Amino acid sequence: MAAEFDAIVVGAGPAGASAALSLARRGANVLMLEKARVPGERNMTGGVLYGDFPHELGLISLVPDFESTAPLERRILSHEVVVLDEPNRSKGTSRYYRLSKTSLAARLGVFSMEFETGHDYSVLRRPFDRWLANLAVRSGAMLSTDTTAEGLLKEGDSVVGVRTTKEEIRSKVVIDASGVSSNLVEEAGLRGRLAPRQLYHGIKRVYKLDPGTIEKRFRAGPGTGRAIFFLGEFMHGIGGGAFIYTNKDTLSVGLVVSLDSLIRATTERFDKVGKLLDVLDDFEDHPMVAELLEGARAAEYSSHNVPKGYKSILKRPYSNGFMVAGDALGAFVKIGPMIDGMRRAITSGMLAARSFVEASSSGSFKARNLSRYADYLGPIYEDVDRSGRDGFISESSFTYRILPRVIFGTRLLSSTYRFAPRPSTTGSKDAISRVQEGTSLLSYDEDKAYSHIKVDAAAASKSVTKPWVPACPTNCYTILTPKGVFASFKDLYEVNLAQLAAGNSPGPFEAKAFAQTQEDVRVAQLKFDHVACVGCGTCGAIGPPEAVAFTHERSGHGVRYRFG
Repeated sequence: MAAEFDAIVVGAGPAGASAALSLARRGANVLMLEKARVPGERNMTGGVLYGDFPHELGLISLVPDFESTAPLERRILSHEVVVLDEPNRSKGTSRYYRLSKTSLAARLGVFSMEFETGHDYSVLRRPFDRWLANLAVRSGAMLSTDTTAEGLLKEGDSVVGVRTTKEEIRSKVVIDASGVSSNLVEEAGLRGRLAPRQLYHGIKRVYKLDPGTIEKRFRAGPGTGRAIFFLGEFMHGIGGGAFIYTNKDTLSVGLVVSLDSLIRATTERFDKVGKLLDVLDDFEDHPMVAELLEGARAAEYSSHNVPKGYKSILKRPYSNGFMVAGDALGAFVKIGPMIDGMRRAITSGMLAARSFVEASSSGSFKARNLSRYADYLGPIYEDVDRSGRDGFISESSFTYRILPRVIFGTRLLSSTYRFAPRPSTTGSKDAISRVQEGTSLLSYDEDKAYSHIKVDAAAASKSVTKPWVPACPTNCYTILTPKGVFASFKDLYEVNLAQLAAGNSPGPFEAKAFAQTQEDVRVAQLKFDHVACVGCGTCGAIGPPEAVAFTHERSGHGVRYRFG
């Protein structure tokens, strides 16, 4: 390996690969470091890749033939928002409201429906990230996989390389594209640990379904598809929504919510919702959604955090010898249901490369020479700022709680969906069992010598609410009580309610069961096991670091998504 590189890019996702590709084309000696065995193996998305960006800074400009060479799923020609009412299962009816570009909510700015760029495709991250990283390699970049950057090398106040699990590597500049849970940004002094209020949390299932059935059910032609976003009572008041994206022979089905809203719901209203997986199950059980998923086979379960750009983006994304791109930068936009991070990741990677090239001409990579990077990011800052302004409405309780009630308060705004009467199919299994059904679909390489999450179980057990337990999308965190082991406080509440009611009507006992559950949680012992961790970083965001500290897996260990 070279004694010193021009640039080290940490992370081979869209931001990192775009930066490395741009640098390699300009003749730079660039090294990409990727903690997984294969780029994309640890990543997941909803998701739609919007292929263009103003000022020729989209993927269509970086790779003009990507529409014919990239591993794309379907061209997305239609975006919709559907608001779902609680179904009347005995009558076989449910109300719904479909929003379009011309709807009142769109015109008022509650939801942005202006998504299309003309080059928009559903993608799966494992094949897509691998393709883009390989383009960078074919252009001259080096790629080192199974390599985690654990810290920065510094001389004085300048970054001069990285310290990995294998060795120390020097460079003129380090571009951090390691994602939302980057520890390098913190070490560089540009930002502290992101808090739950600065993050969205997503979970997703990938379902296998034959292409013909997808096209029939979603009214799509060969090679084309739809992106559908959902709001409604199934969210149990949590700020966020659901999505279905059509792929070639799979469906991406999931939720994106505000992490702080999820924590409040699962620790303060656990009689209604115990885990985000409960919400996903309720969504998929809605008759209108269940019809779309009928006969589909679950193939993967995944989870990830993404930054709330308007609460987390770095206004100073550089320091001496150091720049930040992608989710580590906070270059993420969500306006109402629209989720848009990949194209801004690509754009920021391209702009970081441009800033490096310009600084090279001065012979110095001090902060003053890299400061043009912030100027170049102007269009992204404008988008993020706008999303923050729009988010005052689109991220508010009005949108997630009041708007559906207003819509369904008058039958003039909504339509009726009819289905064969049937009971709900959710609620028959506890959270531990349902999570295990999801994680059993995953390939996971356990590190038997090192845990990337450090938990002081004694300190964490003193927490009154133990929020890591219900917020974790897997079974890393549970509580041990005399009544059993639980990954959901709702499950514990239902045990208490059944014991108190003793066969009688549960209504009069609900308040006492709720109070008993709060006390049980308070005195419970926290248990931790990182096996089957999907590396979302939620527990680390909750913290505090003296009780729970999150870092990245080493040497390629961890989850290995097949789809992403």
